[in-house]
Amino acid sequence: MLCVDRDNDLGGKARVKSPISGRDAVVSAATSLAIADPEEADANSIFAAVKKYDEMHQKGVACEVAVVCGSENGGFEADRKLRGEVESLLRSGNFTGIVFVSDGGDDELIMPVLQGMKPVVSVVRVAVKHSETVEQTYLVLGRYLRMLVFDPRFSRWALGVPGLIFLLASILLVFGQGFAALLATLIIIGGAFIVRGFNLDRWIAEILSRGPYGYIRLFSTVTSALVILVGISTGYADMSAKAIPGTVPLQTYVEVVSADPAKLFAYGGVLAGYFMEGALILVWVGLAIYATGTMLARLLRGGEGAWRDAVVLVMLALLYFPILTFAAFLVGGTRASEIELISYVLVGLAAIFGLTSLIYPRIRTRGGAVSE
Repeated sequence: MLCVDRDNDLGGKARVKSPISGRDAVVSAATSLAIADPEEADANSIFAAVKKYDEMHQKGVACEVAVVCGSENGGFEADRKLRGEVESLLRSGNFTGIVFVSDGGDDELIMPVLQGMKPVVSVVRVAVKHSETVEQTYLVLGRYLRMLVFDPRFSRWALGVPGLIFLLASILLVFGQGFAALLATLIIIGGAFIVRGFNLDRWIAEILSRGPYGYIRLFSTVTSALVILVGISTGYADMSAKAIPGTVPLQTYVEVVSADPAKLFAYGGVLAGYFMEGALILVWVGLAIYATGTMLARLLRGGEGAWRDAVVLVMLALLYFPILTFAAFLVGGTRASEIELISYVLVGLAAIFGLTSLIYPRIRTRGGAVSE
């Protein structure tokens, strides 16, 4: 019988070190957790594992009961710790399978890890019974509200983000900046959604934990994103400033298309060309910064895979002039620009063919030597 405490309530609340094996030790650990927090569902799961162990033992089935714990931080750190503890338990005896006991939720996320070590022959889910009276309902809600307030994993989002919104909006409203307050609120909420939705906070923490390699990766990623955003803004500004020759008074392409969206079919290519001319150099610089940072980080870790980033830099250099020529062609295409574009494409194809002919055989040979 294996009970999993993925968020390590045993260690955090009862100060019990895992892994725990043997009926007496498991009962003692469950008792300590129940005393430390009588409302903790993991204590019920552990007692359920002990009960299942007794039932199996009475039927003459040779088995053992154990508890493993993860980490309060969750995620990869918790799964890695759980895997290590399960492997330690499996080495201590000749076990043929695992009976998984859980109260559901995050604990069951470890199931694929367990199945990779031993067959999971049975899953026991423990449902904690609550009174259906209004008083008991308020007690349960109060428990989760306390988690939102005092648990750092939830309070930073449930209280920190709204608190920042209220503080900044109130300061702006004092100075009569109602629109700025609304804009700041939307930016903060949108930023929080993006950070949590894409796990950017954990991604940054994981990168920084890798030392110099992580610092270079983070710096190159952030700076490249900023440069690309500036390039996009510059391209839009250049596109918006271009006027249509011969119009009296002078009108920009953007003004004409905004007044009559059907004109987009006539001026869409010109707008795209002006946008590409204004944005291309900074967007390309941003991409080059990212590729350079990735290459330097990989060189610090032994150089494996750095050649891919070098190829990306070469590709960016080869593609710059064809794209710039294509943008000029969209703005005012001539026969000369067509010939120039074709020339750049042919030169780029020749350069790529020569580069891959030199590099790929060496990479394939190195890979074969390593595999041998």
